[in-house]
Amino acid sequence: MPAVDTYPRGLYLHVLVVSLVGGFAVLGWFVLYEWLDKLIWENAYVVAHAWMFPVVCLPFSLLVGLLVKYARAPSNLDGSMLDSLTGDVATLRWKDLPATVATSLASLFSGAVLGPEGAIGNIAGKIAALYCDLLRIPADRRPRLVFAAVASGYNGLLENPIFAAVLGAEVAETRKQGLATLPASLIGGAIGYGIFKVLHESGFLGFLHLPPVQSYLWWYALLMAPLALAGLVLTLLTAAFMRLTTAFFGRLGDRVVPRALIAGAIFSVVGVLAPVMLFSGETQVQTVIKGAAGYGIAVLLVMAVGKLALLAVGFRSGFLGGPTFPLIFASTAVALALNLAFPGVPVAIFVAGVMAGAVFALFRTPLMVVLLTGFMLDMGTTMVALIVLAVATVMIAMPPLQTRMAAGRAGRPPAAPPAGAPGG
Repeated sequence: MPAVDTYPRGLYLHVLVVSLVGGFAVLGWFVLYEWLDKLIWENAYVVAHAWMFPVVCLPFSLLVGLLVKYARAPSNLDGSMLDSLTGDVATLRWKDLPATVATSLASLFSGAVLGPEGAIGNIAGKIAALYCDLLRIPADRRPRLVFAAVASGYNGLLENPIFAAVLGAEVAETRKQGLATLPASLIGGAIGYGIFKVLHESGFLGFLHLPPVQSYLWWYALLMAPLALAGLVLTLLTAAFMRLTTAFFGRLGDRVVPRALIAGAIFSVVGVLAPVMLFSGETQVQTVIKGAAGYGIAVLLVMAVGKLALLAVGFRSGFLGGPTFPLIFASTAVALALNLAFPGVPVAIFVAGVMAGAVFALFRTPLMVVLLTGFMLDMGTTMVALIVLAVATVMIAMPPLQTRMAAGRAGRPPAAPPAGAPGG
């Protein structure tokens, strides 16, 4: 086998190729997912008969358990919420790519409260790993190709040419990897954006379809702090549910199949009683927005908390997916409840503050959160400025909160900050 092309010029030729392959692969997966989802869940018989939820949920849940147990398919059993989006370049195994595709689809069709973004990151990353192995790309160059492929998939789906580059840069900085992957992420993201733009019409730009804000008042800026803190509370609830479900499912040890079946039973019950609570929420949230007045404040708040609890069940029972869309669903439900209580404030203002606070508290990537919230609301520069204030609020509030929580777990009062330190 001849040596790999001279770097860096040869490297970026590989980046171009793997970005094209990754973008087309993710597009193919997404089209297949949409077609099968309509076939399975949107046919008239299933829609008309609530008792069909267990009939559909349980077999797919069983399939997830079997794939994780016997085909070594990836899952969210271990790792953080951020890991579900970006993964670990060092542990990518392309040989389980077929199992990854199968378990990602089975997880989404089971009704699990997880988003498609976790599947996209896994599939694109493994395609890049396969490419690197086939062409014997040196280990120190592989992260760039992986980031390029993942960026291609994410940016295509989200209809934004720089989203994954911003996320990748912030993740790399957090993990002390520097910004060596940034050029590859920019190239891959632009290619994926172009592929989806030309060949596929749907994406998530402005997907909430909220009424535009007719005029901005100065005191909306003051609302961002309490709204962002409400989003922070949602993330704290998510962390609490994660601890509870980890303890509950942890009793089963490595018995992944029973874990998945128990989760499937939970999803089945919820599907019979409240089907709008199932799945990732990117389409169900439209139903909630349109029917907010009919649900009422109390039910909307219960829906927000219930969605986060179901997210934790999906994460700790062996399913594969991401947390972003379920968290957006919960944030939107809380914002709609606030809008019912204070109808004089545009609902988009409430959504911007709560969503930005919640998503930042979960991922700790401020620029990505500003970008994500801004283009999902599609409301312009002034709204982006308000989102920035919400993110800044949580950035300021989290360090002292984490100190107090850590001290509480250790059973001692928090230490006073040293003289000259922030807050001292």
